[in-house]
Amino acid sequence: MAETAPAPRARRIRVIVLVLVLAGAGFAIWKVAHRREGYQGGDVTTTGTIEAVQVSLGFKVPGKLAEVSVSEGDRVQPGQVVARLDAQDLAVSVRSARAAVESARAALTQALATREKAARDLARMRALSAEGAATQQQLDAARAAADVTRAQVEAATAQVHQAESALAQAELSLSYAVLTSPQSGQVTEVIHHPGEMVTVGTPVVTVADLDTLKVHAAVDETRVGAVRPGDRVVVRVYTFDKRTFPGVVTDVSPAGEFATRKDWGAQRRDIRTFDVTARVPNPEGLLKDGMTAEVTIQAAPTARSVAERRP
Repeated sequence: MAETAPAPRARRIRVIVLVLVLAGAGFAIWKVAHRREGYQGGDVTTTGTIEAVQVSLGFKVPGKLAEVSVSEGDRVQPGQVVARLDAQDLAVSVRSARAAVESARAALTQALATREKAARDLARMRALSAEGAATQQQLDAARAAADVTRAQVEAATAQVHQAESALAQAELSLSYAVLTSPQSGQVTEVIHHPGEMVTVGTPVVTVADLDTLKVHAAVDETRVGAVRPGDRVVVRVYTFDKRTFPGVVTDVSPAGEFATRKDWGAQRRDIRTFDVTARVPNPEGLLKDGMTAEVTIQAAPTARSVAERRP
């Protein structure tokens, strides 16, 4: 009897283990059946990357670079000159255009004087014709001469307008030989240097706006529905872990970019990620381009209420 006593105890242990295994399996099945992957309410916290808005500056006319007046790392202000082209040819074009305007205006002045004389001659000839002192042929000739001078004035006026337009274009092209920054920021790259030829639109200098930065945050599709443009965000970076930087959501990508979790077993659906963009003021210049950030999006009350009504 002593040798068979442990058998019932072993069976009881096996039964207990089997019950625990079945209970665990049942709980796992229940958890899968009742899992909720959607937005549960509250703020949406994720990881993002800080990005400075880069502006590439280029000339609107081609030419040879005469000067680049900034270096990488320099701070620039709106309207500050950053580069100049060799403008000798453009200056010559302006002088030629001004001379053409003066010539056209002189021709117009002469045409106006001729028209006035022809008008006086026509008036005098009409008076003589009424008195019988001039023939019809003389009157017709005076009238034709007056018509010719009016056409000459119209042509001379058109020439003046054309010459003035050419001068304005030449002066505009000359102004394009000076490249200025449209915004404040920091020069991140000087691409071309004095002596090099550049074409229209070729980037010469790149300026980053560091006063207001973008933050790109990856939000998966289970929570992106709670995010709206205008939502407030709070940003933290590792360098200043005790500082927070407030911002505002400006854009939510309409299409998913990549899967944060791939469904290999065909039991859980793929979860895709959407890019949420926020703008964050950076008046102290503490945030830098490329920093990794923890982004907390404060969901609007409407999004929270929708989540609370879900079964």
